[in-house]
Amino acid sequence: MEETCTTISDYSENWFCSHVQGQLAHNTENGYRNLIFNHIMPHFKNAALSELTEKKIQNFYKKLSDQGLSSRSVWCVHLLLRRILDEACRDGLLTENPAAGINVPREETQPAMRLRSGQIRRYLEVAKELDIYPILYIGLTSGLRQGELISLPWAAFDMSAKRLRLQKRWINLSDTAAQALTEEHRRHSQSPHMFLDSKTGQPYTPHRLYYLHRRILTQAHLPVISFRDLQTNAKGMKL
Repeated sequence: MEETCTTISDYSENWFCSHVQGQLAHNTENGYRNLIFNHIMPHFKNAALSELTEKKIQNFYKKLSDQGLSSRSVWCVHLLLRRILDEACRDGLLTENPAAGINVPREETQPAMRLRSGQIRRYLEVAKELDIYPILYIGLTSGLRQGELISLPWAAFDMSAKRLRLQKRWINLSDTAAQALTEEHRRHSQSPHMFLDSKTGQPYTPHRLYYLHRRILTQAHLPVISFRDLQTNAKGMKL
């Protein structure tokens, strides 16, 4: 009876706590945390491990792609889910791993969409209207990934040198980017977090950031494009 009442969400969370938390490098742990808590668990919710099929997993991957997740990110989700389900097999909760036979391409199958600088500026104008400009502008001009942006503390901002200090590297900021962060710091200098959602007063979640990104694309009359591809388009542009 245990296999019918053990959910995918509960097992994934327990696997993270017993195999990852406090045992791997900080960035690796945060990466696993993001994939499990923001993608795997919300999708499957209370679904039982015993009900998981290859078709349901494929539908899950398709949904991630439809939401704008890159092929490489979906591939990372697949590798992690397959690893978790392998452990479930070893624990006797599954007789076979339904993710084992699924082939997920690692790279994009289509060339990235190209946007003009004017389109990206229009994106940023709408971001200002929705009060989400700072995190998106820093994201577009620095190339930082979503998870890095969400977790940035003020301690990483060297205001006088106009740069960000990450764990293993420095990122130099333009005058505009440094000014945007300085103004943002004045708004909530009491918080240790660099970027706060104006609606909740808390750091952004991946789902909230994704929702706002899609809303901006709609209001700016831009084609659907992932934020990562938008960063690729913005590289080298003076925004």
